[in-house]
Amino acid sequence: MERAVAAGKIRSLGLSNWYIEELESFLPQVETVPALVQNEIHPYYQERDVVPYIQGLGIVTEGWYPLGGRGYNAELLADPELASIAHAHDVSVPQVILRWNRQRNIVVIPGSSNPEHIAEDLDIHGFSLTHEEMARIAALDRAEKHDWY
Repeated sequence: MERAVAAGKIRSLGLSNWYIEELESFLPQVETVPALVQNEIHPYYQERDVVPYIQGLGIVTEGWYPLGGRGYNAELLADPELASIAHAHDVSVPQVILRWNRQRNIVVIPGSSNPEHIAEDLDIHGFSLTHEEMARIAALDRAEKHDWY
């Protein structure tokens, strides 16, 4: 893959499902630092040690399953704490979760085929979460990973 970057065939490299121990072992073996690490990240699985480590390396963090993942969306989107924060800003729970990621400098690309959901997911820049609200969301962390690869 590094040869493909050097040859101009691809612009950058990324990793998926990498954590501190794996990165500490892997990075000294390569010349091309990954541009992005994509890991499962949502309010119930926040990766509070991994995210700052990755970002500290200058690598973009992307969160997959930002709304909980297959079979888990309903519980997360009905969380009373998230609903309370959403109500305070007159936005939806998905917008709160996406904004929370944005304020943590985590890139997310939520999936939807519903044009209304897509428009709503893009509309997260008209409000900001307070430090207190960010702390309330941080308190939701259960270290609950919803998928294993």
